[in-house]
Amino acid sequence: MKRPLTPHLRKGVALAVGLALTGACSAVAHRAPAAARTGDAPPAAGRHAATLWRADPARGTGNFEGTETKPGTVRVVDDPAGRHGKSFELHTSGEKVDGPTRVRVETRGHRTGAGPLRFSREGDVYYIGWRSMWGPLPTKKGDWVVLWQLKDYGSGAATPPLSLRARGDGTVDLEYCDPELRTTRLWHTPLTLHAWHDFVVGIKVSKDPARGWVRLWHDGTAQQLPGGTEQYPAATLRGDWVTDKWGVYRSDGVRGAATAWLNSPAVGRSYRDVAPAG
Repeated sequence: MKRPLTPHLRKGVALAVGLALTGACSAVAHRAPAAARTGDAPPAAGRHAATLWRADPARGTGNFEGTETKPGTVRVVDDPAGRHGKSFELHTSGEKVDGPTRVRVETRGHRTGAGPLRFSREGDVYYIGWRSMWGPLPTKKGDWVVLWQLKDYGSGAATPPLSLRARGDGTVDLEYCDPELRTTRLWHTPLTLHAWHDFVVGIKVSKDPARGWVRLWHDGTAQQLPGGTEQYPAATLRGDWVTDKWGVYRSDGVRGAATAWLNSPAVGRSYRDVAPAG
């Protein structure tokens, strides 16, 4: 037969239970912020709240400040891989339009309701995200094919600060060109054709290499850049402004038709705003 608890014992049990519950709540409260410490992982909701520009396939080439087809076409088609819906197809026959003009088919810039979005103000931070697939894409060792550029315009424009290039050696790389026109290979990976790959480039806008920087994600993973860090100091502003170009632009030694496929291009203030979904 159980003996009834005395008032003193009842008070002790209640205190012990209260302490246990308080400890459990404290443990839950301590663990809760872990989800917020996932770094650049996309949030479950409100994913694109701060996107500054996102291409809508329904608008076709109206999404861009311009296109350069020398020669070539830019059109919206179904993803030939059947995975990502409507996509932009940038195709060139590869036949030069004249001797001095290099073959290119590219989009240029971003058109918004408020006018063109250009990167020009010191200290601004932007993230550019997109998904690319290439093929056919003829290359030649010793020559280059530019697949994306951060291109400079206006007074003092000289050469793109950043270029994603296929080198003809089986690789694609991200090249940085500093204000003295010295180049550094920031990153490289094997070039694969007929397969989608995701890219996000983060930049801090500055003409001063000590103040500006570059970051890169490939297929959802932050990449190590020279020096073993994920952020490389760089002068990302040249001329009056810089803006993005996607497509195919190549040196004269490369021959043959080429196609670049583009899906989900976007510009925002953070990785989360622009990383391709899925």
